[in-house]
Amino acid sequence: MRISPSLLVSCTFSLTLSIWGMSPAQAADHLNLEEGLPTEVEDAYPIPYKGLEVQSLLRYERNGNEDRLLIEPRLEYGIAPNTQARISVPFSFGDGGEDNIEDVGVELFYNFNTESVSVPAFAISVSADLPTGPESASVDPTVRLLATKTIGNANMDRLHLNLGYSHNFAPQAGERRDQFSAILGYSRRINSDTMLVSDFVFEQEKEADTDAYLLELGIRHQLDPLTVFSIGAGAGLTSDSPDVRVTLGIQRSL
Repeated sequence: MRISPSLLVSCTFSLTLSIWGMSPAQAADHLNLEEGLPTEVEDAYPIPYKGLEVQSLLRYERNGNEDRLLIEPRLEYGIAPNTQARISVPFSFGDGGEDNIEDVGVELFYNFNTESVSVPAFAISVSADLPTGPESASVDPTVRLLATKTIGNANMDRLHLNLGYSHNFAPQAGERRDQFSAILGYSRRINSDTMLVSDFVFEQEKEADTDAYLLELGIRHQLDPLTVFSIGAGAGLTSDSPDVRVTLGIQRSL
């Protein structure tokens, strides 16, 4: 059955409103950077043990004459100390393709250490895209190494590095078998409730000989002790990159 964009948007907003009224168990943390909320860079820290968080991402991209919209609900849970699990269900619609559910993602994230004066915090993420999308034929795994280092105490200035490798077990014609990515990010606390985030993204796309380079800037704002709102924008630096990317996100701790 085809999912209409209007129904999808309606369901997303209904879910957000219902989440707003649920009873809390953990406070939200706008300093804890999440992938795509609002930029691609992620820090090396998980949510608290037994913490439960619902997230929703709304992203618009323009590439040439094509416009695409992505809506991605997520659920994160602190399954063990220093460890979180995540499931995401992305929906995509617009020009250049059919309106469809994309590959469902599952991830396990583990933090090795709290940073010290000289050593950054390190984490590893192991994830997989399940073949639920219209053009997917295999389970494609991704491994990422994440590092975070504070460089100033007054405003929580932090540097972040994310390195990723993905493997395509069943590449179709014109697709890569192996993909690499690298993200260098910077975050700074503007005030007690607001965080500035910026990054530079290099990403090998699934299509062969296609590499994306992006600069992104975003804001994370804690609306209340349980809710974080984020907004960000990015610009591509090459012809293979998206021309414009705008992201809205919301997180709610339960």
